Amino acid sequence: MVSIVGLSSSFPKNKVSQDEIARFGKSIFSKFGKDFEKMLPVYKNSGVETRYIVEDLEWYSKVHGWKERNTLFKKNALLLLKNSIAKTLKQTKKKPDEIGAIVIVNTTGILTPSLDAELINEFDFNNNIKRLPIFGYGCAGGVLGLTRGTEIKRSIKKPVLVCNVELCSLTFRPQIFSKSNIVSTALFGDGASSYILDDVGYCEVLDCYEYLWKGTSHFMGWNVEEDGLGVVFDKIIPEFIYKKLPNILKEYPPDLNSGFILHSGGMKIIQSYEKILNRCKYIKFSKDILANFGNVSSVSVVLVLKKIIEEKHSGNFYMMALGPGFTVGISKLRINKK
Repeated sequence: MVSIVGLSSSFPKNKVSQDEIARFGKSIFSKFGKDFEKMLPVYKNSGVETRYIVEDLEWYSKVHGWKERNTLFKKNALLLLKNSIAKTLKQTKKKPDEIGAIVIVNTTGILTPSLDAELINEFDFNNNIKRLPIFGYGCAGGVLGLTRGTEIKRSIKKPVLVCNVELCSLTFRPQIFSKSNIVSTALFGDGASSYILDDVGYCEVLDCYEYLWKGTSHFMGWNVEEDGLGVVFDKIIPEFIYKKLPNILKEYPPDLNSGFILHSGGMKIIQSYEKILNRCKYIKFSKDILANFGNVSSVSVVLVLKKIIEEKHSGNFYMMALGPGFTVGISKLRINKK
């Protein structure tokens, strides 16, 4: 058996409201006149009310280069991960030398050595701990990181630490007027999560599944630009999910009484889920996470799981997230009553 235990999270100190972000957007993009005014409703319709970001808003109004962005990524990612991991270890009463492997998922910063190497020094994990840094899964990484961690746990028979950290805000480029860039200001936030995969716990991992639709790599991802990563996401994504995801669920059918733990990718994504899943009652948790934290990429679906556990729901659940590729990750979980 593989179970999730010690599920924790951590966020930057800067909490901003959507009204503040909308005013910030106007201050940056109002020079584009009517073209920007047409985009203004995206702030109201995003489903986001507050989110956390690593820098104050003034920082985002200026142009920054790769070096500065990645320096800030390393500094802040490590701070958030150290905070979250410390809480996970405390909850589980695990010592660092008991951990057999560490998986770290992220898509918003690039480091060599990777974050796991830095954390080994911070927490004094074993020198021979197995390490898997994962870059590029995007939002789907919340599920696919769990999948990879489960595979490692079953192989090495030791506890596995799984972490997600995303600093989406550091990718914002104020000099770029594009629909994708404006939507990113309305939607994305920063944060980290961590948990341990162990033999016994309150949330069992029963099965894992993933699927990549060929010919869809242009839907979502990054363009590598001179000053950083340029966000890419196609407006076709919500409609694509609505049309294609039901076929995946036929191949990997949920139990009739299963709940759903769904990545809070944005209101249009959530609305596609609602159509497919007949307004499943658990979708409200995805809306809550979106409202309070924004889209935190791979961290978001882990936050939805955390909230469902904290509110003492139990039973079989399908945890699901979609990301670049275009890819869907699904994990079948059983949450037991504490």
